[in-house]
Amino acid sequence: MRVLIADDDVFSRALLHRVLSKLGYDVTAVADGEDAWELLRAPGGPRLAILDWMMPRADGPEICRRIRASRVPSYVYIILLTARTDPADLVAGLEAGADDYLTKPFQVNELRLRLSAGQRVLEFQERKASF
Repeated sequence: MRVLIADDDVFSRALLHRVLSKLGYDVTAVADGEDAWELLRAPGGPRLAILDWMMPRADGPEICRRIRASRVPSYVYIILLTARTDPADLVAGLEAGADDYLTKPFQVNELRLRLSAGQRVLEFQERKASF
């Protein structure tokens, strides 16, 4: 499955890319929210996205709001990634349209499980749509 990573931090982006590639994902990585938005709204775009909260040009919550308000071709399962740990931030991220939330520094097993949960949701939606 194709996964988009959008994170302006070079180290975080490279680490996520390496981890996800080892887990067997087809990874596309970008450094800002506008590039993420362009990929996510394109036909055949990634169905799973890991969006950093704070990025140039458009932050993670803004991209969540755009995706949920638009007619993207397919549902996108979004995980917000951030160093913010305040419960109010968690609520704000989910209210913006994120499906899940992961704090930095992340544990690889936790990331793997959250991506697996996202894949199950997307696979369920595909099966449901085919009926």
